[in-house]
Amino acid sequence: MASEYSIDFDTFLSSFKEKVSKLGFKNSIQKDYILKVLYYTDEHLSAEQITAEVKNEYNIEVGIATVYRTMSFFEELDIIESLDVGDGVKRYELSLALHHDHLVCISCGKVIEFTDDIIEEQQQKVADNHNFDLKDHVMTIYGLCENCQ
Repeated sequence: MASEYSIDFDTFLSSFKEKVSKLGFKNSIQKDYILKVLYYTDEHLSAEQITAEVKNEYNIEVGIATVYRTMSFFEELDIIESLDVGDGVKRYELSLALHHDHLVCISCGKVIEFTDDIIEEQQQKVADNHNFDLKDHVMTIYGLCENCQ
């Protein structure tokens, strides 16, 4: 997924630190590495998975409570988006990628990202037909992936 971003990680991190500073918040090494994990992953990770990745890949001590607080902070800043695949566990991704929707396997939990111009146009038509000013949407389709069928 990182290869899909139009901004490199160092530039992204620098911009994040500047934004946090301007808002009067402090940054931490843990936040930097949480962002790094999210930037370089191809998956939608849970807080538990993020905690494990930071510890295992970068040898940085971070507690699960810190990760949950950080995810909440990042959501407030619109840096990340959360996805609930129906199992009650939030998974996260950076908000840097172009808009996309999700297919979620109800058997194994696999998440597939997709884009479809026809679906996007149809959603806009529905909004227009109801005199509704569409700002954003979330579309998640649940079913069985190829391996679980």
